[in-house]
Amino acid sequence: MHHKYAKDGLVVVSVALDDLKEDPGAKDRVLKFLKAQRATFTNLLLDEPFEFWSERLHFVAPPCQFVFSRQGKWTKFEGAIKHEEVEKLVVELLREK
Repeated sequence: MHHKYAKDGLVVVSVALDDLKEDPGAKDRVLKFLKAQRATFTNLLLDEPFEFWSERLHFVAPPCQFVFSRQGKWTKFEGAIKHEEVEKLVVELLREK
Protein backbone atom coordinates (compact mmCIF):
# COMPACT_ATOMS: atom_id res chain seq x y z
CA MET A 1 0.00 0.00 0.00
CA HIS A 2 2.88 2.34 0.71
CA HIS A 3 4.01 2.29 -2.90
CA LYS A 4 0.46 2.65 -4.20
CA TYR A 5 -0.81 5.49 -1.97
CA ALA A 6 2.18 7.48 -0.71
CA LYS A 7 1.54 10.12 -3.35
CA ASP A 8 -1.95 10.58 -1.86
CA GLY A 9 -0.58 11.16 1.64
CA LEU A 10 -0.36 7.67 3.10
CA VAL A 11 2.38 7.34 5.69
CA VAL A 12 3.38 3.84 6.76
CA VAL A 13 5.42 2.88 9.81
CA SER A 14 6.18 -0.71 10.76
CA VAL A 15 7.05 -1.78 14.28
CA ALA A 16 8.71 -5.09 15.12
CA LEU A 17 8.04 -6.26 18.66
CA ASP A 18 10.44 -9.20 18.59
CA ASP A 19 12.42 -9.65 21.79
CA LEU A 20 15.91 -8.84 20.52
CA LYS A 21 17.49 -9.68 23.89
CA GLU A 22 15.90 -13.13 24.08
CA ASP A 23 16.29 -13.91 20.38
CA PRO A 24 19.49 -12.42 18.91
CA GLY A 25 18.61 -13.72 15.41
CA ALA A 26 15.31 -11.84 15.37
CA LYS A 27 16.83 -8.61 14.07
CA ASP A 28 18.33 -10.34 11.03
CA ARG A 29 15.02 -12.10 10.26
CA VAL A 30 13.07 -8.85 10.59
CA LEU A 31 15.48 -6.99 8.31
CA LYS A 32 15.39 -9.81 5.74
CA PHE A 33 11.58 -9.79 5.78
CA LEU A 34 11.42 -6.00 5.38
CA LYS A 35 13.83 -6.11 2.47
CA ALA A 36 11.80 -8.86 0.77
CA GLN A 37 8.66 -6.75 1.23
CA ARG A 38 10.37 -3.67 -0.26
CA ALA A 39 9.51 -1.83 2.96
CA THR A 40 11.08 1.52 2.11
CA PHE A 41 9.06 3.35 4.75
CA THR A 42 10.01 3.89 8.40
CA ASN A 43 10.67 0.61 10.23
CA LEU A 44 11.19 0.44 13.98
CA LEU A 45 12.73 -2.37 16.01
CA LEU A 46 11.65 -1.88 19.61
CA ASP A 47 13.58 -3.19 22.56
CA GLU A 48 10.88 -2.77 25.21
CA PRO A 49 9.10 -5.94 26.34
CA PHE A 50 6.03 -6.90 24.29
CA GLU A 51 3.78 -6.32 27.31
CA PHE A 52 4.90 -2.67 27.47
CA TRP A 53 3.32 -1.95 24.08
CA SER A 54 0.38 -4.36 24.21
CA GLU A 55 -0.85 -2.72 27.41
CA ARG A 56 -0.54 0.80 26.01
CA LEU A 57 -2.03 0.05 22.60
CA HIS A 58 -4.60 -2.47 23.86
CA PHE A 59 -3.84 -5.43 21.61
CA VAL A 60 -3.42 -9.10 22.37
CA ALA A 61 -0.77 -10.24 19.89
CA PRO A 62 0.75 -9.40 16.53
CA PRO A 63 -0.02 -9.08 13.75
CA CYS A 64 -1.84 -5.88 14.43
CA GLN A 65 -2.38 -2.86 12.21
CA PHE A 66 -3.44 0.60 13.25
CA VAL A 67 -4.87 2.95 10.64
CA PHE A 68 -5.05 6.63 11.55
CA SER A 69 -7.18 9.26 9.84
CA ARG A 70 -5.83 12.72 9.07
CA GLN A 71 -7.61 13.84 12.26
CA GLY A 72 -5.86 11.21 14.41
CA LYS A 73 -8.81 8.84 14.83
CA TRP A 74 -7.63 5.23 14.73
CA THR A 75 -8.97 1.85 13.77
CA LYS A 76 -7.26 -1.33 14.91
CA PHE A 77 -7.07 -4.59 12.96
CA GLU A 78 -5.88 -7.73 14.78
CA GLY A 79 -5.30 -11.34 13.88
CA ALA A 80 -5.98 -12.68 10.39
CA ILE A 81 -6.07 -9.37 8.60
CA LYS A 82 -7.58 -9.10 5.13
CA HIS A 83 -5.46 -6.75 3.07
CA GLU A 84 -8.52 -5.67 1.06
CA GLU A 85 -10.36 -4.59 4.21
CA VAL A 86 -7.48 -2.40 5.37
CA GLU A 87 -6.96 -0.96 1.89
CA LYS A 88 -10.65 -0.05 1.60
CA LEU A 89 -10.43 1.93 4.84
CA VAL A 90 -7.16 3.58 3.76
CA VAL A 91 -8.69 4.72 0.46
CA GLU A 92 -11.73 6.15 2.29
CA LEU A 93 -9.53 8.04 4.76
CA LEU A 94 -7.24 9.39 2.06
CA ARG A 95 -10.28 11.00 0.39
CA GLU A 96 -10.91 13.05 3.53
CA LYS A 97 -9.34 16.47 3.78
